[in-house]
Amino acid sequence: MGGNDTTRRQEIDRLRLAAFGASGGLCGWLLLHVYWDSGAPRLVLFLTVLAGGFFAAALAMAMHMRAARAAILSLAAALPPAVLMTWASLRFPSVSDFLGSGHPLLAGFVLLALPVPFLMAREEGNWRDYARLFIITWNLVVRYAAVWIFTAVVWAVIYLSDTLLSLVGLDIIERLIEIPAVAWAVSGAAVGLGMAVVDELEDYVSPYLVLRLLRLLLPAVLIVVLVFLVSIPFRGLSDLFGNYSAAGTLMAIALAAVGLISIGVDASDDEMAGGAFMRTVVRALALTLPVLAALAAYAVWVRVADYGWTPSRIGAAAGVVVSAGYGLLYAGAVLSGAEWAGRIRGANVLMAGALVVLAALWLTPAVDAEGISARTQLARFEAGESTVEELPAWEMRWDWGSAGAAALQRLGEVQDHPEQAALEAKLAAVAGSTGRWDKPAVTEPGITLEVFQSLLTVRPEGAQPPEGTFDGIQPYQLREWIAGCQRTDAQGRAGCVLVVADFLPGQPGEEAMLFFRTAGRSVGTAEMAVRQANAVRFVRENRANGVPALGAEEFFDRLYSGDFVIGPAQVNALSFGSTEYLMLP
Repeated sequence: MGGNDTTRRQEIDRLRLAAFGASGGLCGWLLLHVYWDSGAPRLVLFLTVLAGGFFAAALAMAMHMRAARAAILSLAAALPPAVLMTWASLRFPSVSDFLGSGHPLLAGFVLLALPVPFLMAREEGNWRDYARLFIITWNLVVRYAAVWIFTAVVWAVIYLSDTLLSLVGLDIIERLIEIPAVAWAVSGAAVGLGMAVVDELEDYVSPYLVLRLLRLLLPAVLIVVLVFLVSIPFRGLSDLFGNYSAAGTLMAIALAAVGLISIGVDASDDEMAGGAFMRTVVRALALTLPVLAALAAYAVWVRVADYGWTPSRIGAAAGVVVSAGYGLLYAGAVLSGAEWAGRIRGANVLMAGALVVLAALWLTPAVDAEGISARTQLARFEAGESTVEELPAWEMRWDWGSAGAAALQRLGEVQDHPEQAALEAKLAAVAGSTGRWDKPAVTEPGITLEVFQSLLTVRPEGAQPPEGTFDGIQPYQLREWIAGCQRTDAQGRAGCVLVVADFLPGQPGEEAMLFFRTAGRSVGTAEMAVRQANAVRFVRENRANGVPALGAEEFFDRLYSGDFVIGPAQVNALSFGSTEYLMLP
């Protein structure tokens, strides 16, 4: 009887959560496909965030407490982000523009997701019980991952079933899933059903396997970070990161280290990474965090000092604050003595609260990223600290909401500026753009074809680039090539060489291959296909098996000294007239 009662209860729970998930899916369809164009988009935004947060939190809580209690707590978790996101949307002329800016979505997610484990732990007795918070949080991550995988499998089965039935002329499944309401309801029901089954198998669907595997990354990450820090005095940030954002890379690795350190200390001293070696690795990695945060702060400061604030840089500054908070607390915990692991756990609770506060402030006028950016960029321009070329007018028009529009209006009133004609042309181009992706071509400071050609070396001596070599070159390509040119060798020679020759004997004229230094020891390559518009391709390296590639130093030294031969490739081909089949080693 006991087994039958358990099975019956499980079936009821599955039906209950599947129905609840389906109702959530129908709610999403109703809001996004029916009411979005009803003339009240901000109300729809409020209801969408409220409903989405409510259903997500309720599915997480449903099997751990009474349904009524789960509903109340889920509503309490979803209401603040719904209110704050609707309030923040008033900075933009439309909800679409607000959502297109991106960062409010991250703030809203943080504001919704982080309080849920605390609410669940509170129902179980103590919201400050770190062991419960740790287990609840990782359980939610693993369970939702499993549920979404299950939902994807459900849809795969649906499409395969539709394909099978179509072989005998039946299209009933296709007709059903083409109805948006049905598709949303099926997805919601799959999520609800998956969550019910995952909860039933809580002894099997455990985060511990994932956590134990992630612990193995601790030594590797520590080694990479230490190598990076030791290399800085010799290589510099710009050389190590190339064209990627130094601040973003530093913060990404710092936050990855935070996650791994938290996994290393686990829920309690009994569960934390065992052995003197792994605990030393955890402590050492924690001590590198303040250094990573300081370097990220410096990288952001350099960009702001050179170009002023933008919403992305304000977001980067917020990321620096978070990284520094974790870094200082973790390092302080490690240096405090024997109870360092417990203090790291306490720091995690404190920083979770700080993240919620920061996310909330981001959605209030206290941290109006677009307003701050527009005001500071306008002030820099009026003070002569930035040029028309550096003015982010397109971003003001399409990304910075009402504050950006006001700044553009102010710029339109400028008279007698030293670059008046250029300013008017830029504002006219921005005003004539038809969408956020219709960005007018604006040359970046120092990123011009003339600058690139002034740095470029052509080989053999006396050769000239074929006519049309640089037609259709994109700004991002110029940026990468100029950066390569600026990586000089010990003799001060530029790290970019264009080799001109008749590389394609079967076609008239000469071709060109460009070689440029990358951030590491490798060599970047490009084939300049002068007879095809905008056709710049990688050069394929063909070398015998087992022969190592030349390092950048030797490669460019031989190019500059003329120690190379231009001739036929060392391969044979299977030919059918003009068609050839090549085997490259």
